[in-house]
Amino acid sequence: MASGLVALLGLFLLGDAAVRGSWDVVLTALGPLAVLVWALWVLTFRPSIRLDDDALTVVNPLRETRVPWGAVADVRLRWQIVVETTEGRKVSCWGGPSLPRPKPVRRGEPRTLPQPVEMSVLLDRWAERREAGAAGGLVVRGWDRLALLVGAAAVVLLAVSLVSAALR
Repeated sequence: MASGLVALLGLFLLGDAAVRGSWDVVLTALGPLAVLVWALWVLTFRPSIRLDDDALTVVNPLRETRVPWGAVADVRLRWQIVVETTEGRKVSCWGGPSLPRPKPVRRGEPRTLPQPVEMSVLLDRWAERREAGAAGGLVVRGWDRLALLVGAAAVVLLAVSLVSAALR
């Protein structure tokens, strides 16, 4: 949260410098700010879990994994959602819910942890697709091209900022 506020403050100050016509400041600050915003986006906003009729797609920082429903062996919630495939591989999901904090209980009562709604939706979809006879398939892992392209653009802006600062 605090890092997002720092990024917003940086964008505001960058816009202020542009409005005032301080283009040397804009050129010098644009690259580092772009890298900061990209890193925040990749680590906090980009990770997700997408469900469709054919597969479960896990988007982690810089990586995507598509697991067909027939290749899902188990889904568990530890510190984050972990999908185990029929091949024995485990896929940790950065974009899913985590374990909730346990609520205080009275003496003698068992401690129970409520399951997040997102986990219930995932388990329901998996059961639905399993009953429908979802075909297995290969688990496809690859690079998150969008995140890498945006990161490359941020690095180019950083290089431009460094060169412009060195030439001043």
